Amino acid sequence: MPDFSLEQSSFILNGHTVVGWSDDADALSLPNIDLANVTRGAGGGMVSTSTGEKGGPVILKLLPNSPSTIFFMNALAAQLKGASVKWAGVYRDPQNGVTVLVSGGVLTNGPLGQTMGKGETANREFTFEFEQVTPDYLAANF
Repeated sequence: MPDFSLEQSSFILNGHTVVGWSDDADALSLPNIDLANVTRGAGGGMVSTSTGEKGGPVILKLLPNSPSTIFFMNALAAQLKGASVKWAGVYRDPQNGVTVLVSGGVLTNGPLGQTMGKGETANREFTFEFEQVTPDYLAANF
C-alpha cells in the first residue's frame, strides 16, 4: 500500500529545501492541465488540438513559523522592490518512486504579512506559476 507523505518527500526550489509544511490536506498542490482541446462536429466527427500547456500553478502551504515561510517572504519582498526571481526545482518522493521537475517559475501570489487574531495563526500560502512541470513516474512503485 503506498504511503504518500510530505514527511518522506523533499521539494527543493532554488536550492532551498522546503520545510515546515502546513497541516492542510493539500499542503503541496501540483497543477492539473488540459492537454488537448476537442471539437465535435454535427456529424459526430472529432478533431483535437494540443494546448501546448506544459506547466501551471504550484501551491505551497506552510506553517507561519516555518523557515521556508521566511525564505519565501524574503523572495516576495525582493520582488516588491523590483527584483526578478526565477524559480526551478525538483520534488522527490523516494518511497513511491516519483520525481517532478519544475522550471521557468515565478512567484505570483503570497502574503504581505501575518494573519492573526483571537484564534489560530493562519498558515502561509505561496503560489508559483511554472512554465514546465515534468513528472517522472517510470520508477513509481505503488
